[in-house]
Amino acid sequence: YAELVGRGATPVTPPTTFTGADAEVVTAEVAGFGDVLHRLVQRRGDRRDFLPGAFESAEPAGGADGLLAEIDHLAICVPPGQLDATVAHYERVFGFAQIFTEHIEVAGQAMNSTVVQSPSGRVTLVLLEPDRSHRPGQIDAFLTEHAGAGVQHLGLRTDDIVTAVGALRERGVRFAGTPGAYYDDLERRVGPVDAPLDRLRELSILVDRDHGGQLLQIFTESMHVRRTLFLELIERRGALTFGSGNIKALYEAKERELAAAGATPAVVAGTAQGVGA
Repeated sequence: YAELVGRGATPVTPPTTFTGADAEVVTAEVAGFGDVLHRLVQRRGDRRDFLPGAFESAEPAGGADGLLAEIDHLAICVPPGQLDATVAHYERVFGFAQIFTEHIEVAGQAMNSTVVQSPSGRVTLVLLEPDRSHRPGQIDAFLTEHAGAGVQHLGLRTDDIVTAVGALRERGVRFAGTPGAYYDDLERRVGPVDAPLDRLRELSILVDRDHGGQLLQIFTESMHVRRTLFLELIERRGALTFGSGNIKALYEAKERELAAAGATPAVVAGTAQGVGA
């Protein structure tokens, strides 16, 4: 906390200690981006005791079934013109490093993306900024509904996405659907996939590839009243990036599907906007 404040972080809450019979937790908070705060956590003793003396820990209703392994990344939307300054802040104050950057264009929409990661590799932030030289898209909609910068989604890594999605569907989790046409040329686009294609189609699981390998991913529907926060499940099979190739693939699949149904180009563009950037 002292080091971050010394590097220029805005202090919010000084170190506070929570003590229990088998654990001690110390927390402190500094400002992040927009109105989001970062909490530092130092733990001693039983890690199952979340905040001793403040919250009573309980076992998860579903038990420790191993469906989810860890938090893979946070995706954060910032207003246009603020991406570079936000990246510089995490580099200077938190010691993060840039590991990936790209400009994504699809269907007349565009956004800039830079990924920063902590020195340990355990904290990864995907920072997204709309390109206002193109027509408004999903990032613009988030910034409007959220009233500024914020977390768009939380990526949760799993070691077996097919099993995880099947189990979570049975528990009532609603996932975003995928056009059937997306799977028609999937293996041509990403190569052979070590999973039954019919099962991926049934569950609407997406597949992408980068220089390191493949990744499988799917997004939940938003449960937030303003539709500004959702979750992602991601299984990494060597891939180090975040599935940006799926944005274009989803748009093109929706375009083929609607064209086959006789939709006009205007309808195609309007309907596919929701699956693009």
